Amino acid sequence: MADKTVAVDNQTQQVYLEVTNTSGQSIDYTVYGVSDGITTKVDSGQVSAAANQTSEQTFAVDSSEYDSYRIVVEEDDTDSDSESAESIEIGKIVQQSSGGGGIFGGGGDGLLTPMNILIAALLAAAAFLLGLFDPIKRRIAG
Repeated sequence: MADKTVAVDNQTQQVYLEVTNTSGQSIDYTVYGVSDGITTKVDSGQVSAAANQTSEQTFAVDSSEYDSYRIVVEEDDTDSDSESAESIEIGKIVQQSSGGGGIFGGGGDGLLTPMNILIAALLAAAAFLLGLFDPIKRRIAG
């Protein structure tokens, strides 16, 4: 029915199996962790989805232990009927990267980046050379 291997890294939170419109009873799934070509069974079970329904199973990822996960979906061979599914999707859920660092550049895209500071310094120097600060100097002097 389906057999797919999904590569994972430290940004991967989960792998998932999504099944739509199963006929018959439940279908079997087995999840394997794969590391350096060695496959280890980490989970198994059954999943079904009624007509016009989708069922999703998610599995936590240990990216320090495994570099990929293999999910195999098969018919339930313990009964006499045959099962099928309209669609079977296997994939991964990754962690979204956090945004910038706010105003002060904590994440690299803030307001006070080195480029913005350089631009501000050049604008201030140009304003000084053009005499734009002369009225302020006169007012302070008296």
